[in-house]
Amino acid sequence: MNERNRIEQLIEAENMTAKQFAQEVGIQAGTISNIMSGRNNPSLEVLQRVLNRFRTVSSDWLILGVGSMYRPNGGQSVEQTLFDVKPLDKPELSNMSMVDRTEQPAVASSIASAKPATPIQPTVPSKSITRIIIYYSDGTFEER
Repeated sequence: MNERNRIEQLIEAENMTAKQFAQEVGIQAGTISNIMSGRNNPSLEVLQRVLNRFRTVSSDWLILGVGSMYRPNGGQSVEQTLFDVKPLDKPELSNMSMVDRTEQPAVASSIASAKPATPIQPTVPSKSITRIIIYYSDGTFEER
């Protein structure tokens, strides 16, 4: 079964006409007509638009013909994205490899109070800190 057949199957499963499907996906009716007639194969852009509009459709099924039409977990992505990760309550000081461990309490208190900290001396003399960016929960940031 090729992509054209899978698009036909999807249109049928969604109980739409080809014209309605084209409108939903955001492509010209002539484009879907050419795909359905076999004149053209769907482009990557068309497949991306289908997957963006029908989030529950499996990309493996649509592009490769592997698996079932719909994602098994109700359309939820199995992998976490950057936006799915919850922010940490406290900064992780154990990951600060460039910081002298004896200065960690001063760093933690300065981060928590959001006041400028005293300069931190790197453990490698040939390197120095040139820029620090602080990101706030409201989406703003401050560069120091």
